[in-house]
Amino acid sequence: MRLLLPVFYLLSLFNLFSQEGEFIKIENFIFNTDRLKKNEMGIIIPQLDRNLNDRIEFFILETFDGVIEDSKNIIWQSYETTTNPILKSHNMTFTVRVSIRNNNQNIEHRYIEVDYFPSTGDINTNYIWDRDKRNFRLSDQEKERRSYLPSLSNLKIENQSEKPSAEDILNEYKQLLNGINDNFIYFNKAKQDDLSKINSLISEYLKKNYSNVEFVMNIVFDSYHTFISAYDKYHYYTFVVQVKLAGKSIPYFIEVFYNPKSEVVNSDFLWSNERDTFYRPVQDDLQ
Repeated sequence: MRLLLPVFYLLSLFNLFSQEGEFIKIENFIFNTDRLKKNEMGIIIPQLDRNLNDRIEFFILETFDGVIEDSKNIIWQSYETTTNPILKSHNMTFTVRVSIRNNNQNIEHRYIEVDYFPSTGDINTNYIWDRDKRNFRLSDQEKERRSYLPSLSNLKIENQSEKPSAEDILNEYKQLLNGINDNFIYFNKAKQDDLSKINSLISEYLKKNYSNVEFVMNIVFDSYHTFISAYDKYHYYTFVVQVKLAGKSIPYFIEVFYNPKSEVVNSDFLWSNERDTFYRPVQDDLQ
């Protein structure tokens, strides 16, 4: 298990890859979330947009020219959003089954994930063709980026038995709208009814799980994230917490996660005496 880079570099790296701009509005997220169709069991039905599917097919064939025979089987996978006080992003992910020919000229199938960004209309994939393995894999740059991200499963956010509904997520968006001024989010205003409870939960968690924390100095809203698919739904807030450590004269910072569905507060930051800082373990097992 490697150690990460300094905490501020980590947060900058995460934001760099997760945000598109300050001009996207939460109303766009509400519109896209609200139009997701559900069956009688309440399960999200994979979305079908023939024009977008044609664009994705053309993108795949052009990107992997000479490798792919066809890429007509395109399945909507998920819709994700990220909101922080200034910048926002959203993307839809599709799984594409593509056909290739093996050395015996027989057709084989492979799978690629493709991202579509509604605000810009851009289509992108983080997969590259590995000629030696005759398969697609994540690019080295994307593997490195993902290695620095938190494990949402370990943080009790993704793949949980208690999942939020699309309506729960819509309600959180609408509350955040109450704190909007010139498209800048003032979390204290948006969540003023819940703020005392959230701050108390975060303070209690830190004092219980970090023995070197003398007291909590400040709790700052960092971002709100949502994920909706046919197989999972979750949303969570991140906060950057300034703490005073016993025997230390300067403040330190811990990233904290809050699951509004379960009201669970969690963090994956650990303390290193050697480095005299908090750090997040880096994931080494990404495929």
